[in-house]
Amino acid sequence: MTEATRVRIAVDAAGTDGGAAVISDAVEQVLAGHADLGFVLLADPDQAAGLSSRLASERVEVRVCEHALPADMNAAGAIRRGQGSTMWQALELVREGQADAVVSGGSTGALMALSRHLLGTLPGVERPALMAAIPTLTHPVWMLDLGANIHVDARRLLEFAQLGHVTCQVLEGKAPTIGLLNVGTEPGKGPDVIREAARLIDEDSALDYAGFIEADQVFSGTVDLVVCDGFAGNVLLKSAEGSIKLLFASLQAEFRGSFCGLLARRRLKRLHDSLDPARHNGAPMLGVRGTVIKSHGGTCSRGFARALELAALEARKNLVDCLERQLLAGY
Repeated sequence: MTEATRVRIAVDAAGTDGGAAVISDAVEQVLAGHADLGFVLLADPDQAAGLSSRLASERVEVRVCEHALPADMNAAGAIRRGQGSTMWQALELVREGQADAVVSGGSTGALMALSRHLLGTLPGVERPALMAAIPTLTHPVWMLDLGANIHVDARRLLEFAQLGHVTCQVLEGKAPTIGLLNVGTEPGKGPDVIREAARLIDEDSALDYAGFIEADQVFSGTVDLVVCDGFAGNVLLKSAEGSIKLLFASLQAEFRGSFCGLLARRRLKRLHDSLDPARHNGAPMLGVRGTVIKSHGGTCSRGFARALELAALEARKNLVDCLERQLLAGY
């Protein structure tokens, strides 16, 4: 495979809690399974040597940057002090056409601000939204927004539904059934903004709207896409992750050292693998002019590899171009 046909992913290598070990292990996993991928790792001076020694491949390039943004960096600080950082340099590679996608586990606020600043947004998009898959009884369900937009109006929720609709079509090959997160399923339930959003989504003939959905119904898999504001989405996502950890910690404590635990070990491992948040790590930042994936900063190498694979999938399928055509068609 030639350099010209290879999908190239820029990685903010300073954005994970696990540092060089997690990044290098994840890159090695993905390299082994995808011959069409190449990586540019943007590292701070303390990381660069370790990454170079761990990843001796002609498909991996390590570039040294001036500094890394701290995990608690806010949006304003990222704009003022971000130039020369690993995150800034990764996004610049996409802007300049030297990379097809960016993956970062750094500050969500900083990544949002720098993505808008360096890449710009698609037509009509004021603020991009974060979307991710969560496990359910039947199949992974996509949900947006996950924290990028705390306060939204009805028009913004309609935009989320449209962005999510196109993304599911491109990535999964089918139009999603959409549910709007609310405190009840009856038509009169919820605040005015949610009821107005329901009316707008229902009026869009391109969307398959199933109505309101409550938080506990999300995990039954009755819809393919859940739309909500960033506050509710982030709380629901973190609650789900915490519940999964509680479940498996309780099972481990109950079965540790027992014969029943030994018998059930294989099935419990299969269940753990299907529900493990690492398997669903990676949140596309929809609405910016480039493929940007937000990884959980505390994920393991398996989780970071999942984010890298998601970035590659979006780049291969030209998701950003599809979103732009859809948004332009709406004007």
